[in-house]
Amino acid sequence: MAAKLAKQSLDAGLLTTQGDVAMRFYRDLLGFPEDGEVPFPGIGIVKRLRCGDSILRILVLEKEPPHHASTDGFTSQSGLRYLTLTVENLQEIVDAVGLAGFPVPVPPRVLRPGVTVAQIADGLGTTIELMQMS
Repeated sequence: MAAKLAKQSLDAGLLTTQGDVAMRFYRDLLGFPEDGEVPFPGIGIVKRLRCGDSILRILVLEKEPPHHASTDGFTSQSGLRYLTLTVENLQEIVDAVGLAGFPVPVPPRVLRPGVTVAQIADGLGTTIELMQMS
């Protein structure tokens, strides 16, 4: 049975106790506009950020979780480890992320003719692959 999508995009959720770092990276650096908040008393608050037709949900936890995601790069453990954004200003984003002190594990490089890629990291364990088509 295939999923019958009611929305043609994939939303993602990120959990952290460092909401300020997450908002600085996703809202301030990447420019994802805020799309409301949903409180979950005793758990935390979900800050919704719009990314095109998708929503990035950042759950800012009230308490430290028993385990934290690895920040050793996206191949350091299995599971959902990276998101991909297809952009028109890859170099500009990479420069801004580096200047803001966030990691740039893979600087821009040509993946194949007409496709440039780079990887940036949010400092919380999530890698963002940037892809630009020329």
